[in-house]
Amino acid sequence: MTHSGDLIPRLLADASSGPAPGADITGLCRHAEQEGRYWFFGGDGGDTALLYDAADDTVVQPAAPLASHWPLLLGTEAARGTDACYTTYHRQHGYHWFFAGEQALQYHSAEGVVLQGPCPLGDLFRFSGEAADFARGVHAVCPPGPRDGLFWFFRGDRALQYDTREGRITEPVRPLVAYWPGLSGTVFANGIDAGYTTHHTPDGRHWLFTGGQAGLYDSARHTFRHGPAPFAELFPTLREDLARPRSGPAVS
Repeated sequence: MTHSGDLIPRLLADASSGPAPGADITGLCRHAEQEGRYWFFGGDGGDTALLYDAADDTVVQPAAPLASHWPLLLGTEAARGTDACYTTYHRQHGYHWFFAGEQALQYHSAEGVVLQGPCPLGDLFRFSGEAADFARGVHAVCPPGPRDGLFWFFRGDRALQYDTREGRITEPVRPLVAYWPGLSGTVFANGIDAGYTTHHTPDGRHWLFTGGQAGLYDSARHTFRHGPAPFAELFPTLREDLARPRSGPAVS
């Protein structure tokens, strides 16, 4: 069974209930507690999500409104559409950060509580100077590699790197192609909707998504190992990559 217009027909083959995300992926992050499972965000501006098991190649929680998966999002900007999401860990517990417009919040899924926010991005992250407009919203967030606490924040065709433990910008705002020259001439040079960093190599490799396209970018070689291509064409490779075990959770 396939669904016309879904992000990937095979990925959503089991997502027969609830509104399915559209062709564009607006966010991707690890499940906070279950290894090998990933949340894919889509729908109307990121207002739905499904949970995917990469090892079994199955949808284990079908596409549904975000508040169905995270009840305390109800009534927040994030429930109406999440622009970006990432997962952090502390003392073996996982937490989701949700970004929507100028707001952000930290959610402890296991205990079902909101730990921080929702509040303005500027209250949680020190975006100032050339980075001031990042406080008005980010489009994607992902770690650069296995080092704890560091994250790339994307907004339009620019990015910065931020240390969440020290609360400071570690790489300034620059065009995407300045940090990743291999993006030049591709759809990703104009903006990234979602990103996910694999931790199977010291330098990190980034799955990037925008406008129904996907690609696996090698930061060390500044080349694409897979893609850019329509997401459906690359999905088997993505599945294999996500299914590989990680050495351990990042802490921030």
